[in-house]
Amino acid sequence: MRYPLEQIKYYEIGNDKIKARIMNYGCTLLNLWVTMPDGSVRDIVLGYEDTADYFDNPPCFGSCVLPNANRIEGASFTLNGTTYSLDKNDGENNLHSGNEPLHKRLWGVETHDEASVSFVIGSADMDCGMPGNREFTVTYSIDDNRLRIDYTCISDADTLFNPTNHSYFNLLGHNHGSVLEHKLLINADTFTPSNEHSICHDDMVNVKGTPMDFTMASIVGSRINEEFDQLIWGNGYDHNYVLNDNCSKPSSEALDLPAVTLSAPDDSLTFNIYTTAPCMQVYTGNYLSDSDIGKGGFHYAPRYGIALETQYAPNAVNIASFKQPLLKANTMGTSATIYELI
Repeated sequence: MRYPLEQIKYYEIGNDKIKARIMNYGCTLLNLWVTMPDGSVRDIVLGYEDTADYFDNPPCFGSCVLPNANRIEGASFTLNGTTYSLDKNDGENNLHSGNEPLHKRLWGVETHDEASVSFVIGSADMDCGMPGNREFTVTYSIDDNRLRIDYTCISDADTLFNPTNHSYFNLLGHNHGSVLEHKLLINADTFTPSNEHSICHDDMVNVKGTPMDFTMASIVGSRINEEFDQLIWGNGYDHNYVLNDNCSKPSSEALDLPAVTLSAPDDSLTFNIYTTAPCMQVYTGNYLSDSDIGKGGFHYAPRYGIALETQYAPNAVNIASFKQPLLKANTMGTSATIYELI
């Protein structure tokens, strides 16, 4: 959806270590600045210079995707005996909640101070094809060297609730270039293979012995071009990892074991992710294009950023054996993710 630019508002939060800039259109993360030991500042998320470009935003730069992230096969699902039809906006499938998702709308602002900003939006029954009159909140907060995103939803009917943030990261700076030399560790022993249309079914496969294995820190691009069907179909990594249960959760007092660790090639910056979500979609920006003109006029290209999307597995609502992204009526759904910068 397009709005008059004067309705778009911007909010900065943070401290002398990290700062974030977010707008009320889609609760979109526009900048994440990190102050380095030498006093220089890096903006480590990809994005556009012009706000109007976010109205289209095919890569979903910085978007808080709601109500449901990722794909649903056949653009339909059945809940409580009723089948719901969704927008077919990715071939025959539904991607990121369809043509008019909540990350393409203006949100209200509940609170804002130097450390946090909280956005709210209502969504009527059958909006985005999903049941329930719903109210969503997204809160960004910064504490020391950690950016936290909290999502909540309450609905008067059973519904889907599967949020994520779709930022693309480059720890050397959004305008550095390829992320293929970054080092990645994922605390996940299994992934869910996808077919040629990026749809998961009911398989969970051990990563050992495959180029999907990041259980030890590995160079992102070291195996990305191997003759492996998953990488061929995805044109690189665009896959869901099932996080191990031993990952530290944002609700824990101590955050000892992250779900994911991403490190710059020169080890100048390390990025830990903690989440309450059961899975992580790893996408190496395989379809970014130099027509995606970013901040400062920089031209992005394939694999110039990596998205690390905390969520439920793609198509989980249609796979009974997967953890389900379902919210019961009149209960508060919550999800949280912490990004720690070291």
